[in-house]
Amino acid sequence: MFFASQPQLEWSEIFANARPVEIEIGSGKGGFLFAYARQHPETNLLAIENQPRWARWIGERLVRAPQSNVRVVCADASLVVSHFVRDDSVQAYHLYFPDPWWKRRHHKRRLVQSDLAAELWRTLVPGGALHLATDVRERFEAMIQALSFVPFAIARESEPPPLARPLTNFERKYREQDRRLYYATFTKAGSGDVAALVE
Repeated sequence: MFFASQPQLEWSEIFANARPVEIEIGSGKGGFLFAYARQHPETNLLAIENQPRWARWIGERLVRAPQSNVRVVCADASLVVSHFVRDDSVQAYHLYFPDPWWKRRHHKRRLVQSDLAAELWRTLVPGGALHLATDVRERFEAMIQALSFVPFAIARESEPPPLARPLTNFERKYREQDRRLYYATFTKAGSGDVAALVE
């Protein structure tokens, strides 16, 4: 396999410290990323953004106002997580308002599917969490279904966002529109645990 010989990411080399690492998948302009990084200086944040213009936006913002605990990479998140992230090395993933890819021919582009679910679980530390938010109920239920195939413990949340975290740009927009939002937190459970959904 092509990626088999590729080196895995060494967080201590990337961030020059041994702090816990959290990853935001699909950071857009970085509204949540920078606010969360300021709120949690004890944590390193990696932004994985597939759109070059938004990755450049974040990179340029880091040049203008350096944030020592933030790094950005322009890449396909599923490839980065699957082939370059070590087992048990990520404290948390943040996945907010992923593109629903409405057209049937584009469904294969949807990010959260069973293959990625297994890789997210593999790379989280024991007790680590995947935080998810969307405004599309259909996608919310589909993502929960995909993630149920690995031993996550699942707690469904309600508004406001859990843990008093900063809002994303989409959240601000959708809340102004009084749109229904859906939240869930998936925790990496032990091998003997059974995935459970708490309404």
